[in-house]
Amino acid sequence: MKQISLLILSYLLSFPLYAQMERTRAVNSLPDTEVFLTSTLVGTQTVHLTPSGELQSIISHSFGPIRSGWGDLFGLDNNAAVHLALDYGVSDDLTIGIGRKSVRDVFDFRYKWVPLRQNAGTNQTFSLGLYGNVAVETLEERRFDYTFGERLSFYHSLLIARQFYNRISFQLSPSIIHFNTLLASDRAPLSHTLFSTIVSGRLKLNERQSLSFEYVGYTHNTDAPNHLALSYEIETGGHVFQLFLQSGYHFSEQYLIAYTEDDFLKGNIRMGFAIHRVFQLKGK
Repeated sequence: MKQISLLILSYLLSFPLYAQMERTRAVNSLPDTEVFLTSTLVGTQTVHLTPSGELQSIISHSFGPIRSGWGDLFGLDNNAAVHLALDYGVSDDLTIGIGRKSVRDVFDFRYKWVPLRQNAGTNQTFSLGLYGNVAVETLEERRFDYTFGERLSFYHSLLIARQFYNRISFQLSPSIIHFNTLLASDRAPLSHTLFSTIVSGRLKLNERQSLSFEYVGYTHNTDAPNHLALSYEIETGGHVFQLFLQSGYHFSEQYLIAYTEDDFLKGNIRMGFAIHRVFQLKGK
C-alpha cells in the first residue's frame, strides 16, 4: 500500500500544466453557475457533471486515523483506502462511470443525470438530478461461496442543490441503499435497506479555491456514527486537488453510509486527498 501511495504522489507532482489542458467547459451552452467545483466532494456525489465528450479521472486516497500518533505517522503508514474512478460525459446532462475501491475490492458502476441546473440566464434557481450506482464486492470469502447476485448492493439518491450569492452552495441528497447480503459480523445494522440524507456545502474562496463539507444524517434507526468530511479544494490547469479530513473509510456511497465506524467529533479522523483530472476526447 505504501508503494501505491508513492505512485499516486509521484503522479501528483509530475502533472504538466499545459494551456491546452485548462479546465474549461466543452460546450458554451452549459450553465454559468458552478454550484460545486467537483463531481465528488469526498465520498459522496454533487450535481457537478463531467461535460459532454470529456473523460474525468479521479484518484481518492484515505489514510489511517490521525489519533494513532507518531507510531504510524498520524495514520500515514497504515489502513490506506484507495478509490480509482473514470467518468464520461455522455451528454450535457448525463454522466456514466466506473470505480474500484481497495477496501472489500468493490467495483461500482454509476450514472448521474442532472436535467435541471442552476442558470441565472434562464432564471433556473436550483439544480436537480439523480445519481445511482450498482456495486459488486469481489473480495474472496472463505466462509461462503457467494453468487454474483449475493455480492451486489445498490445506491440511489436525489440531488437538490443551489448556490447563493455566487459563493455559498448547499445540497440535500435523500438516499436509499440496499444490500443483497449482510453478515451478522458486519458493523452495519442488520437491515438490507437503509435510508439516509446527505447534506453538502461549499464556500467559494476565490476563482480557484474553496472549502467544502459533507455530512451523512440517518433517517433509519441505527446507532452507527454519521460520516463527516471537510475538504479544501484547489483548481489548477486541468486538475482539481482536494485535501480532506474525514471520519469514513469507504468511498462507495452505500459502504460509506452503512459501514462508517468512527466519530469525527470524538477525534476519530483520517487524512486524505483526491485528484480530479479532465481529458477532452472530442473537439469543440
